[in-house]
Amino acid sequence: MTTVSPRDSSINGGVLPDAPVPEIDRSCVSRLAKAVEIADYAAAEEIARDSWFDLALSLRHGVAEALEPIPANELRGRPLLLMMLGMAYNVTPQQRAKGLRYFVAAVFAARSMRGRVRMTDRVLLLASESAAFRVIGRTGLSVRAARSALGALEALPAVERGSIPALPRIYAHLGTSLYYGGRVAEALSCFERGLAESPTQGYPLGFTNVAMLAGIHALAGDVHEAEAYLQSARGEPWTDVQRSWYSGTFYRIAEAIVALERFDTATARAHLDAMRHDRRTIEHWRAISATEALVALVDGRAAAGLVGMDAFAKLRGEEGRRPATVSSLAGVRSLLQLALGSTAAAATVLRSIDRGEAERYAGAARIALARGEHGAALHDSRVAAERACSSRTLAEAAAIEAAATLRVEGSRRRRPAIEHLAELLLSTGMRLPVTMLPPADYAAVCAELTRFGYDELRQELPERPILTFDAPEAVLTEAELTVLDAMRRHPSITSIAGDLRLSVNTVKSHRRNIYRKLQVNTRDAAVAVGLDRQLLISTE
Repeated sequence: MTTVSPRDSSINGGVLPDAPVPEIDRSCVSRLAKAVEIADYAAAEEIARDSWFDLALSLRHGVAEALEPIPANELRGRPLLLMMLGMAYNVTPQQRAKGLRYFVAAVFAARSMRGRVRMTDRVLLLASESAAFRVIGRTGLSVRAARSALGALEALPAVERGSIPALPRIYAHLGTSLYYGGRVAEALSCFERGLAESPTQGYPLGFTNVAMLAGIHALAGDVHEAEAYLQSARGEPWTDVQRSWYSGTFYRIAEAIVALERFDTATARAHLDAMRHDRRTIEHWRAISATEALVALVDGRAAAGLVGMDAFAKLRGEEGRRPATVSSLAGVRSLLQLALGSTAAAATVLRSIDRGEAERYAGAARIALARGEHGAALHDSRVAAERACSSRTLAEAAAIEAAATLRVEGSRRRRPAIEHLAELLLSTGMRLPVTMLPPADYAAVCAELTRFGYDELRQELPERPILTFDAPEAVLTEAELTVLDAMRRHPSITSIAGDLRLSVNTVKSHRRNIYRKLQVNTRDAAVAVGLDRQLLISTE
């Protein structure tokens, strides 16, 4: 049995806990070094093949040093060793560029030797290629490699497939690449296959598969599905180590989300605190950040949640500022801004989400409801429901539609809207979506749940909603926001007009509206208020 340092890292950037992990055989590193020392590169390649994941989990323990003496002309013909060397360099930030060169070299070597590379080696290479591209943010290439690896696996006879080391882990890597590439259904299928390949005897592999299945379902709002996988993950053959280190990240997220659906923030925090990882390198950081923020939101600490998200993003450096990252976290940020009473800031945050996304429409509908614009809330909630790709977004849209419908006196849609919402909540196990309504709307929806025979569901909801809203603020139009942003960059109306290709009179008209709505009298004051309300993004 080997004790692993907390600084150890897998090719996915996950960090292992300071606890015994019996599946890791560190002797493979010394055997690899010995084979290279005597120039037996074929033996080194065989060790890499047979101990692929032991080496991948030992990258900080001399793998690069063991492989570096191999001459370049020998490496060019051994893609497995090239990929392993690239992985070894990738775990050190200052050497990641070098690691990427080896990744690329391994890919080209494997393609040029396509007819001479074993199919089992091809699977390992494609799985590692997929993980490598995923880690550096090239999700399209990552998905393509993952699909190729799955195709290669399916083409293998059962005997050969069974000879691949740690097959459940390969499925876990491929499923993770598909998930982060937006192919959720394919990812779930892949994790199911990985779970099916988990051995029934000896040290259990494949925990990542059951953890990802639980976490993805919980985040998507399929709470009952998540609970079924959690039931499996909580007991044998899985271990506490697996539940706390990198492989258990989505298990802990699932436990936290399920606890939040019961409004149990203490249990949710306990599961998040049980994670053992390096926040600077863990690839699942966005899911962790969003879940932590939701816990703070349900706990009535929206400001703390927003500060925590900002700190996490700052810790990730450039990755935390990427448009895709900002977009993926915008929905939660918008909720936090609403909880702080700023519909304007909440609306501005939503602008980073693609216009066609259901989450953007659901957020816009919630903001419209908070502003008293129930017509717009009805429209946007219905668009969100039509485009929803998850049960959670569908339930949030249904809750907003029900609330907006209740505002329309004599509407015949009252009962159908309430029943649709109630049945969605009961069938999925969610409770949070209905609590994210303005207080008056929440009270009205709860009363109608009781009226139409859903009193048991009503009793599971808290007395007060999670979000509270101040009086509606004056809202800047898209054109006014554009002019306000230009006012920050240009000192005169003429230069603003030139930059935006508008007439001077049009700019003056927009400026008057901006001053009136923000209740200011000068350009500097307007920009200051815009930054304070997060209508503009500070460049400092």
